Amino acid sequence: MKFVTLIRFTGQGVANFKQTTRRAEEFMKHAKAVGVEINELLWTQGRFDGMVSFDAPDRETAARLIMGLSSHGNVQTETMSAFDAKGMEKVLSKAD
Repeated sequence: MKFVTLIRFTGQGVANFKQTTRRAEEFMKHAKAVGVEINELLWTQGRFDGMVSFDAPDRETAARLIMGLSSHGNVQTETMSAFDAKGMEKVLSKAD
């Protein structure tokens, strides 16, 4: 299953911004250990401070991963399930 998570720094995350790449490395190692493939992790400018695109075996694994990320207090997240073109074609083939 594909997911996209939008990330906003909390006050704590802003105060500790110099450690953001180190925290990202730790997050990616943890993701791999729990069976999640990180496709892309980016820092952004604008409404959100970052985003991560990933594949997880199921929604429960994705939820645990992102709740763990948020639990450190540096970020708030908004996660959405996502479809690539092949997945969307499958959805459309079953549409009324």
